[in-house]
Amino acid sequence: MQLKINTYIPRLHTSSTVANLVAAAFLVCFANGPFWHMLTSKLGLATAGHRVFLVVAGLSLWMVFNILCSLFSFRPVYKPILIVLFCTAAAASYFMESYGIVIDKQMITNLLETDISEATEQLSWPLFGHLFLLGVLPSALLLQTRISYRPWRFELVVRGGVVLGSTVLLLALVLTSFKEFVLFGRQNREVRMYINPTYPIYSLIKTVKKNHQDATSEPVKIIGADARKPANSPKSAVVLVVGETARTEEFSLNGYPRMTNPQLGARNVIAFTDVQSCGTDTAESLPCMFFHLGKSKYSRNEAKKYENLLDVLQRTGVQVIWRDNNSGSKGIGDRVRYEDLTNEKDKALCSTGECYDEILLKDLDKLLAQNSGDMLIILHQKGSHGPSYYKRSPNNFKRFLPECTKDNVQDCDRQSIVNAYDNTIVYTDYVLGKLIDLLKTQKYATAMLYVSDHGESLGENNIYLHGLPYAIAPRQQTQVPMIFWASSSFLREKSLDAELLSHNRSDHFSHDNLFHSLLGLFHVTTELYRPELDLFQTARREVRDRP
Repeated sequence: MQLKINTYIPRLHTSSTVANLVAAAFLVCFANGPFWHMLTSKLGLATAGHRVFLVVAGLSLWMVFNILCSLFSFRPVYKPILIVLFCTAAAASYFMESYGIVIDKQMITNLLETDISEATEQLSWPLFGHLFLLGVLPSALLLQTRISYRPWRFELVVRGGVVLGSTVLLLALVLTSFKEFVLFGRQNREVRMYINPTYPIYSLIKTVKKNHQDATSEPVKIIGADARKPANSPKSAVVLVVGETARTEEFSLNGYPRMTNPQLGARNVIAFTDVQSCGTDTAESLPCMFFHLGKSKYSRNEAKKYENLLDVLQRTGVQVIWRDNNSGSKGIGDRVRYEDLTNEKDKALCSTGECYDEILLKDLDKLLAQNSGDMLIILHQKGSHGPSYYKRSPNNFKRFLPECTKDNVQDCDRQSIVNAYDNTIVYTDYVLGKLIDLLKTQKYATAMLYVSDHGESLGENNIYLHGLPYAIAPRQQTQVPMIFWASSSFLREKSLDAELLSHNRSDHFSHDNLFHSLLGLFHVTTELYRPELDLFQTARREVRDRP
């Protein structure tokens, strides 16, 4: 590489072959910190063989990036594509390093579906500094570098030779440690998800492709066409509270040593202690919770082909209302009455650019008073959504201090992060307690079922937030709280034994139970209903008393 000086600004002058090798080395060394951390944590450095494998892995990754860069090393597109790669790698590495996440299809979907207020919480000076160092500076250097191009036919031959040579070298490297690559790769498939920027770009392409397929898909298929419920059953209302990012182990009802549930603890609720989520993020879990075929057969693409639980209940005559203080229903509430409360003009509850979850209770008494039959109201919380946990709870619910008051939580000590998160649980406890008190005032049968969509990591093993692939996600992201309360008239009219239900609170349940449990609570009969998945089935007196 030689330095050429022009009249105004010094410029580097090199070939695309050298530029590709430098760019590939830059990506391997500076944009893949999480990959190297994951690889070394899985492999260790105890033996010389392990250290050799790390070197071989680095050289192999260098060749992979060099091959990819060589494929578009042609004048019109070369620099723009490399700049996109640098900036993408810089952004991905920041979030992966800061929160211990991977940028996969689920995370890309979350990004595409998040609202502006959630997105702006991610903006911070450390992010801008990271982008400047790993994105802007190398891009500026690239723009100042003069790339030499040969005639296009010769350039095509050279590019082909470079790709072939790099491929041969890559194969040779892999063969030198073939046993280690095969065994380590088979046992640690998740490591590939940390390769930056190829895996984030791959995930983006897959997500865009899937969304395009969804956009051209056929109309939704009807499910539960045979669904019926008793015509003259007494009036009842169930409020389903869909929590956000709440994890089981932070609830004092489930044994957490901090008092995070003073309100629920003072009310006659049943807290289920072993409940597994369908996914590790809202975009995955929320549609799955209302899907009739359960987690084993769930995919977002498959779920969009069918109606969901709300459609079935509405068709039987249940009045269904979705009230949202989050980023939408992810398609679940598209065919029922939908109320977006995220932009309400309420000085007490919406003074910070978003609304606290108490807004979900606004005018709820009027809706309950208007009920003329059976009613299901879904309250979709903002809950404990991170990383700005401190924004989720009002000042008078800051029980645990000091709390992290930064959007870039990695700059806070872990205890202050936990304090801020626990304060969101205290506030959720208050909202649920207030909801129960409202339901108690109704002169007909009422019940509340609360369940979170997924959990959250708070620094365990240096992992934060949520959204890890389910296969490698820690239990903090997949174990969720579920709480049930019912009025005495509801228990009587639904033939439920509260004592027996409480006795079963430690049984294993999951989001798969929600579909069938709500059908059961409204006495809906349909071929879709599976009583063994109804978490209330064993607590029904007619079942218990059956000879």
